[in-house]
Amino acid sequence: MKLALCLSAGALLVAAPALADTNISIVLTPEGQQLASDLGKSSAELEGDLERELGEALQLARVDDFIRAFGDATSFSNRGVGVDYASNSKSLIFGVAGNLAVAAEDLDFDADQGEYPVAGIAPNLTVMAGLNFSKWNLPKLTVFGNGFYRKADLGQLDGSITNVGLHAQVRLIDETTGKSASVVKWGGIDVTGGVEWTRWTFGLERPLESSFPLTGSGGSTEVSTAATGRFDLSSQALVFPLEATTSLRFFHLLSVFGGAGIDVQSGTTKADASLNGDLTATDTGGGGDIDVGTASVTANGEGGPSKGRLRFLAGVQFNLSKLRIFLQANAIPLDTASVAFGLRVAL
Repeated sequence: MKLALCLSAGALLVAAPALADTNISIVLTPEGQQLASDLGKSSAELEGDLERELGEALQLARVDDFIRAFGDATSFSNRGVGVDYASNSKSLIFGVAGNLAVAAEDLDFDADQGEYPVAGIAPNLTVMAGLNFSKWNLPKLTVFGNGFYRKADLGQLDGSITNVGLHAQVRLIDETTGKSASVVKWGGIDVTGGVEWTRWTFGLERPLESSFPLTGSGGSTEVSTAATGRFDLSSQALVFPLEATTSLRFFHLLSVFGGAGIDVQSGTTKADASLNGDLTATDTGGGGDIDVGTASVTANGEGGPSKGRLRFLAGVQFNLSKLRIFLQANAIPLDTASVAFGLRVAL
């Protein structure tokens, strides 16, 4: 199961502590002991290889790193979906947007020690609405709200995702006006602040399948297992973002926007697993599958997202009458990124 992606990125900025414990136990059958001999290994060496590879396949060998990365991805999945940075609406704006966030942790690749980069991945979907206060003689103030709840799956886990956000956007420097604005219009400078809450809950409702190769001086084999039991993963994040952004619009059709922000984050990510499964492998002699043994896996951990994050954002928006189609990227250099896409109607 791939609950995390292997990426090339940098370490987290300010990491919240993670407490984790993992135990993987392998019991070989006589056929498994013979497989060790066929591969040119001792039984103890094969058991060690199986423990390491199974931990990597289930993303439990470094559960503390995974918890931290998944917590950051959960937090980041709400970025860019609840606020409009380029329309400068003087009335109402509403729409729907999706986001895919990835956060990486400890990117050194060490195949000799069985250590791979760990990352958390978190998709999101939301509906949003905004209201400019021109009607109340406050044209520089726009308030946005967004939220959504849906059933979802993460790898082989099933669960749900909930997100809620509330933001206020204030125009610090006015946009340009006049004839030249019909060709190129500067959108001024906005400052946006708010609060975002995201909650993920997932559990195992079917056998957890995984497979991996093993090699030795005597040959190679493919090991597979379908583990059953409990695997619960939950994450919730409370974030207070503060952003400064600007935009340019060309011929009323195309807008580009960008800026920077600081995210103050808190939350908790938990993982709890208790799994058992039979191990099978392809026969090195070219026969059918053989019964290698059994695996017992327990893991639990608790942590949170990084506390303080400096973030950059940039995007492009197509303006088709009142319809807005946008693509936005958010990034924390070298470790976390997200891409948001959506449709909005500006009145």
